Amino acid sequence: MTTRHFAWDSAQIAAQRLGRGEIDRRSFMLAIGALGLTASLPMDSLAAVSEIVVCCWGGTAVAAFSKAYGEPFTRTSGIKVVVEGSGPAVGAIRAMVESGHVTWDATDGGMADSLVLAKNGLVQPIDYSIVDRSRLPANLAGQFGVSNYVFADVLTYDAQKTRGIVPSGWSDFFDQKKFPGKRSLCKWVQGQLECVLLADGVAPANLYPLDVDRAFKKLKPMLDDIIFWDGGAQSQQLFREGEVVMGNLWHTRANLLNKESAGRFKWTWSQNILVASAWSVPKGNPAGKKVFEFINSTLDPAGQLVLFRAMGSAPSNPKTLELMTQADEAMNPTSKANAVSQVLLNPAYYAEHASDLQDKYLDFISR
Repeated sequence: MTTRHFAWDSAQIAAQRLGRGEIDRRSFMLAIGALGLTASLPMDSLAAVSEIVVCCWGGTAVAAFSKAYGEPFTRTSGIKVVVEGSGPAVGAIRAMVESGHVTWDATDGGMADSLVLAKNGLVQPIDYSIVDRSRLPANLAGQFGVSNYVFADVLTYDAQKTRGIVPSGWSDFFDQKKFPGKRSLCKWVQGQLECVLLADGVAPANLYPLDVDRAFKKLKPMLDDIIFWDGGAQSQQLFREGEVVMGNLWHTRANLLNKESAGRFKWTWSQNILVASAWSVPKGNPAGKKVFEFINSTLDPAGQLVLFRAMGSAPSNPKTLELMTQADEAMNPTSKANAVSQVLLNPAYYAEHASDLQDKYLDFISR
């Protein structure tokens, strides 16, 4: 018997212990990694899949994903779903795949991230023989990413400071005479320059490729009156502390502000920018093809409604709208009335340009 044969036999023993619940996924992966088998090990051949591990961005998403997606799948399949909140950054996925020590089965990134990962050979194609792509609009079912929810960048404002006047769109973001006071934008570029260009009269159909020079020219006179936030909590705090009169916020944060302020802080759906999140599957994921059954289950309208009511993350499956109350629809960016002037962020553009564009943007706003 060769050393390789012995290592393989040891891996089978570890897989059996995993299947009986005697060790967890992380311990199993560390064990077979030490045996030098991880990169090439056909996991499905060792044991029945007992666990699927998905990685999101943490916070309340861990509990919400578990309730909306994990628990229903476990009830129907018997397979445990573990939701990690350490954040599926592209660099973290690269490190796992290149080392052969992959512990995640699915990662919750953006559609643009899925294309970046694919370009670098880090993820596998979505298996649409298992995942029912007919449950989604065509632009939310990509080759390497399938959308599990969407969210919107919206123009949020302090109704007390605007004296009850509702901004009509992003052009009012730049109208200091009509709406005096400081504004806020995000430090991360996706969804920011689109709003600037819409304010400057660019038609939605002509947004991409972004005219960065034109956007910077529009922004430059306003830089001293813009506070740039780098996290959702900070975007809310700027309003609470009265530092800004309006800003570009995620619709989920705008909704929280509205509730806690008894309606003082509001937002308009006019010209909102819709961004699609997506599941991707790292190469060498331990659960193998079984992960696609989990992904397919997350497209179920009932689960997506649970996630929406828990976090505000909007459904990617249009059928979910049929389950919504009028109160739900008012808070949902994909509801018909709220999507009239909506613009879908272009993931292919950002997959190609995000890194350089982010550097240019940070350099410009720090001047």
